[in-house]
Amino acid sequence: MTREEMFRKNQQLSTEFELYILEHPEIEEKIPDNAMIVLLPEYDKELAAKNIELSEANKEAGQQIVYVKVERLRASRIEGLTLQVA
Repeated sequence: MTREEMFRKNQQLSTEFELYILEHPEIEEKIPDNAMIVLLPEYDKELAAKNIELSEANKEAGQQIVYVKVERLRASRIEGLTLQVA
């Protein structure tokens, strides 16, 4: 997996996680301050392993890590769309 692929996949995961948090604020309350959040897509074992590796390399002393397992992503969150070109 290239760095660009990894970045793109993690960017999508991060965006979806942020949207999930907005819909489920009780989850955010469980995340300690200054914790490192590591997204682990269960459908992409290679990316999950890379994210664990990166988290271990970048963890600050005393910093807690929160592992977020993601079962799957939908293709798109958009259910209806209209485009009008003027």
